[in-house]
Amino acid sequence: MFALGVEFLMRRAAMTRWDRRDAAEWPPHPDRVFMALVAAFGEAGEHELEREALEWLESLGPPALAVS
Repeated sequence: MFALGVEFLMRRAAMTRWDRRDAAEWPPHPDRVFMALVAAFGEAGEHELEREALEWLESLGPPALAVS
């Protein structure tokens, strides 16, 4: 099993559902999480081990979500 925790460092997020702009998207869509990881990778200097980790994550099947 692979688990990923999400913590909003600024205690807020600007994300809405695609079909209802007045409703929050929770949990965050897996694509949104992956895009944030790729952005952080690019801003941090693109280290090879991190690239390999992202490529591994990208190769996994669709996620199963368990949220509170």
